[in-house]
Amino acid sequence: MKLRQSYHTLGDELTLCRDDAIPLLLEVKKLIFDCDGVIVSDRDSYRQAIARSVDYFFLELVGLKGQKGRLATQENIQKMKNTGAFNNDWNLTYALITYYLGLIIRLLEGWVKPASADEDQVRSPSDLRNVLSRLGDLGAKSRQMGIDIPYLESMKSDSLLGLNSLSETFSEKTRLPILKGISQNLALSEPMLENVKSLCPFSVDGEDLLRRLFDETYLGRTLYQKFSGKKPFFDFGEGLIDNETRIPSFETLEKMRSRFGLMALYSERPRNEGIYILQKHSLLGYFDERAIFFNEDIMRASRNLESNSILGKPDARAFVALLDEFCKDCQTVAYVGDTFADALMTRNAQEIEAKNILFIGTLSSSPTMNTLQNRFKELGVEVIIRDANSIPAVFDRIGRRGN
Repeated sequence: MKLRQSYHTLGDELTLCRDDAIPLLLEVKKLIFDCDGVIVSDRDSYRQAIARSVDYFFLELVGLKGQKGRLATQENIQKMKNTGAFNNDWNLTYALITYYLGLIIRLLEGWVKPASADEDQVRSPSDLRNVLSRLGDLGAKSRQMGIDIPYLESMKSDSLLGLNSLSETFSEKTRLPILKGISQNLALSEPMLENVKSLCPFSVDGEDLLRRLFDETYLGRTLYQKFSGKKPFFDFGEGLIDNETRIPSFETLEKMRSRFGLMALYSERPRNEGIYILQKHSLLGYFDERAIFFNEDIMRASRNLESNSILGKPDARAFVALLDEFCKDCQTVAYVGDTFADALMTRNAQEIEAKNILFIGTLSSSPTMNTLQNRFKELGVEVIIRDANSIPAVFDRIGRRGN
């Protein structure tokens, strides 16, 4: 993957342009943006929802003893995102929860029994209560065996079973199914893996324990009921979505609209949440309403392509469907994203699309900017910037260099 590309700085050490990319960048006619971490900051919303969901699962639902904030730190979250396999925060939350469940099940082999086929489906609050009952039983046995949060935290740094090993596996195979990757790293038998699966039902396009826990944490009582039409199960009160703040200034947005026209958006965020936050921050007017792709649009593109899987990042096929809608008359476009999965998606898109698809990687969502910058450089992305506010200056500077 390391292409050994040469970069030069554009103003500061966090703003880099690949030396040979200037001619193509000068041809960019359209900009497409990710939402989270690029248009709005998700450090105190989605990323906190990951950490809180993992904490609540093991401290409250399983009932292990220990402190909050130990199992899913922001550094842990970024490490997993840097693999390129976990752009979707439901998937990342699921990976962390099933990783820790796998560690517990390894020690309780032969005791925990998987749910029946019917119990494995979560269709109603009563089904959720069945899962929670099994989690309570798991917690009681775990406490008898001395398993607690400090034990799980210590396992993160284990040379064979730790998060470093897990992240390396997914870095090498970004399309590896989550449970298969967990099973490989923890050497789980098939019955053990079935136990793990049954204790945390999850489908990215379904209704289940993981989705309910995460979405209620993120949205809070009122918005969850408004968006889903369902009564909250956990009833957390205030959510995290209103912690999000706009990243590009209105001056930046005006400059980009003046230069590139209305922009596009491609995000795995659910549509009702995305429209809510765009309206709240007066951002809708900067985007072409025909070119705003959210999770439901990606799933629809998946069905149109008769795929058996949801085409989330870094898979590029649904993204190419957006290009067909938004960029029919231009040859060169740039996608602005904040994760390694975003960067991989543009490379995958380039393999199946005749257009020139460039990537502008932002660093502001990462607690370890230099690490993410190095990952972007390894892939040879065209531009690396601190945040979206740097975009007008970058194009001004490369324009002067190109003349």
